[in-house]
Amino acid sequence: MKTLRAVITADMVNYTQFAREESAVWLEEMLIVLHQNQSFKWALKPEIYRGDSFQAVLKNTEEIMRMAILARACMRKHAPNADMRVAIGIGHTEQLTNRPGTSDGEAFRLSGHLADKIRQQKARIGIAFSKPSEPLSATLDLLETVIGSWTAAQSQVIEALLQGKNITQIAEMLSISQSAASQRVASSKWWAIDSFLATFPKQLSLYTKR
Repeated sequence: MKTLRAVITADMVNYTQFAREESAVWLEEMLIVLHQNQSFKWALKPEIYRGDSFQAVLKNTEEIMRMAILARACMRKHAPNADMRVAIGIGHTEQLTNRPGTSDGEAFRLSGHLADKIRQQKARIGIAFSKPSEPLSATLDLLETVIGSWTAAQSQVIEALLQGKNITQIAEMLSISQSAASQRVASSKWWAIDSFLATFPKQLSLYTKR
């Protein structure tokens, strides 16, 4: 049985509102965070194309939502209008070369089609499978109401939490008190994100069984 992979096609929201050099640095910094995270097992590491976008292939599909939320937190911490659209296709990758741009397969087509579909939205995390997934799509709509409310300061905290840092480490990193760090964690509704991520593998399995 062929292994399923997750193909990510993502692009920056409001790219033209920022200086090209500035947004290029933000995108590069975000990819460094994704590359260095030991939770993510890459079949093909994120690669920038067209200046404002990246594509990648993740082996461990159950980590795809953590990756997507982390990418958005990394971007949202820079400016109120900075964000990412993330289109994820989960399926087979029949032709996997050494670069996402020259690879092909079911997961690539699902991701590319979804990226075209959500391009008119301000920001979004979407997942496409070979079968209908309306219940998960509805859950992602609710997730968007949480992510869309994050301030730059809250996004910083979420980025740190997703990388395994605790309150003490976050307070030291941001040069704030532990009570202030705890307040940011609470106001960002981290408890809801953490709960969603914990149950996501089980939700994912409903659509990946063949």
